[in-house]
Amino acid sequence: MIVFKAIQKASDALDNVCTVITVILLGAMTLVTLAQVVFRIFFTAIIWSEEVTRYMLVWLTFIGAGCVHKRAKHIAITLLQKLFPDNIRKSLEILTQLLCIAVFIVAIYFGFLYMNLMGAQLSPSLRVPMRYMYAAIPVGGSILLLHSVSWIIQICTQKEGDTK
Repeated sequence: MIVFKAIQKASDALDNVCTVITVILLGAMTLVTLAQVVFRIFFTAIIWSEEVTRYMLVWLTFIGAGCVHKRAKHIAITLLQKLFPDNIRKSLEILTQLLCIAVFIVAIYFGFLYMNLMGAQLSPSLRVPMRYMYAAIPVGGSILLLHSVSWIIQICTQKEGDTK
């Protein structure tokens, strides 16, 4: 039970950190894009702005996916789920999370492989190793994995009649 609570707390804490990071990344993307537009009109274009914005978007996507998954806000068709009784619905939710965990493990594994494969390559204008950009895949997959495990624990420990 202590391990379950620790996983729940880690998931909640990570979600709070990821929420702050996504807000910062979105704000930074907006500022860099705005600066690029202003500089393109009045001065000389900023050559690195498009690349920075692209990499921030990649990280925002993978970290933001964890925030959305934690809150169960991804697109879902729940019509059939609502037709089943609670015990079958819980089983289906657990099965869904187990399938998600399998996908996340595959993404983490291949994300690490790809990150190591492309690690020596440098980005065109910033000259930053691409491993830092590709690291978004295993990092995001790990966040999603933790949230899915937390969700399964929540489903299993949920009392009858409680809602998420």
